[in-house]
Amino acid sequence: MNIPPCRLVILAAIASFCANWSFAFQITYVNTSVDTFYKLARKAYKLSRFCPTCQLPESDWLAQWSVTVSMFYPGTILGFLMVPFLTKWLGVKRAQGIMCIAATIGVGVHFLAVSFLSLGEVTFTTILSIGRLMIGLQAGSSLCLLPLYIIEISPPQHRSFLNNFQQVSQSFATLLGLLLGSEEILPLGNARFTIMQIAAVVPVLFLLFLLVITPPTPNYLCLFHPECIHEGIYIRVLTAHYYNFSAINSRLFYHGTDRSDSYRPLISNYEMMENKTYSKYAYYGKSWRDSFKGFIIGAIVAASYAFTGDDLIDTFSSNMLIGDSQNSKKVHQSTDAFTVLVSDALGVVLFFASLLGIVLADRYGRRKLVLVGLFGTCVANIGAVVFTANKVIVALCFAATKAFIGIGCGGPAWFLTSELVDPEYAWIFQPLSTGILLSTTMIETFFYLSTDALIGGYSLLILAAGPALIAAILLYLYLPETKGRSSEEIQHMLNTTTFSGIHTKKHINDDLYGTFDGNIF
Repeated sequence: MNIPPCRLVILAAIASFCANWSFAFQITYVNTSVDTFYKLARKAYKLSRFCPTCQLPESDWLAQWSVTVSMFYPGTILGFLMVPFLTKWLGVKRAQGIMCIAATIGVGVHFLAVSFLSLGEVTFTTILSIGRLMIGLQAGSSLCLLPLYIIEISPPQHRSFLNNFQQVSQSFATLLGLLLGSEEILPLGNARFTIMQIAAVVPVLFLLFLLVITPPTPNYLCLFHPECIHEGIYIRVLTAHYYNFSAINSRLFYHGTDRSDSYRPLISNYEMMENKTYSKYAYYGKSWRDSFKGFIIGAIVAASYAFTGDDLIDTFSSNMLIGDSQNSKKVHQSTDAFTVLVSDALGVVLFFASLLGIVLADRYGRRKLVLVGLFGTCVANIGAVVFTANKVIVALCFAATKAFIGIGCGGPAWFLTSELVDPEYAWIFQPLSTGILLSTTMIETFFYLSTDALIGGYSLLILAAGPALIAAILLYLYLPETKGRSSEEIQHMLNTTTFSGIHTKKHINDDLYGTFDGNIF
């Protein structure tokens, strides 16, 4: 088992958790803390009308809450669109730091919303939406910047292992969001809103602190001159202190070694073992057009993450577990102990399944686990639709969904595009792929409540299970296995074979590849 240097593992783990925190926390704590927001909106409604007995209409709250929840996603989309410009002008590290400041301001806007309750519930939810939009800027950009940051700080042979921290961090942050947002588990009373906002900003500030105190990364990704990575070390310094850091010191800090081969750009699996000059696949991947098919396939993998229903379950599980037998679903109704227990248990399942997924993806490859994950979540979500009136069965189906996400289609959705395209264009295609993931999730989240009001439990079939099945079929036909193959070989398969997913010819022995050796099982 080839483990990266301890310092690099710790740094990548902390950065992954903090970079994923805003996204995971913001989509989960609003689920279990929905009563807190409803009480504040109801108070604003009464204060603005000077009517202590007035009740906020259910239809008004439904519309306002849908907008408030979904406004987080336009921020994430804008954040990922800013990534190419931020990395060009500021570099990966500084771009992450600037976005941390944006999220901090967004949390401050949330505090401002509580200060203006007397202006009414519309003003309250509008200010909340602006705050979530700003936090979304950091969430979306960080999800795209994190893989680039891992590339910059790690040697090629460790990047696949370290990139899998993203899914583990997502699942762990999701679990914490559910736990911290639950009044039943963490009774905070009137202080809940304040403490939730503090919890939202602390990891973001810690990430900013980490970026400031660490030296420049040894692999600066030259966006428009990628050849400079091959020729030498290009370091953009942030302060006068960084000027004193030599290339060797930076390399020793991150890698614990002075090996020159650590300065290779993003590569896929065995590429570091091949001589590109003499490779029979070397003429592939010289233009971004040659990588377009890989990008499309990677984008389908990314979008399929939303089709698993993961974020829908995280955000609306309290609503889903009510069942269609309930005469009237209310977004603000109090959650019972069973619902809280299920929400937290789902977070635990996803976390441990994600840990297992790291091992399985390295052992069995991305393609198999993505397909198993998608087909599995499709069947599990269909089960939740069929037995929608039975809370226990629905909860078990959701647990199966989370397990299939963790061990299969969750992790690769965040980084697989970078293995399907030429390394020189990964800096643009990977953020676009992540942006498609976020956009798809936003659309599903925005339309869930209105769809659920129209067709009940079948909304999960329309928004999750059905699209997941279609995506799984497409990926079965077109997604090649990237494990054990160089970038050139992958490009060769994509550009010379129509149904590259069922192309079985192998160029390199898979048994040689992996962060874990072949004797692990």
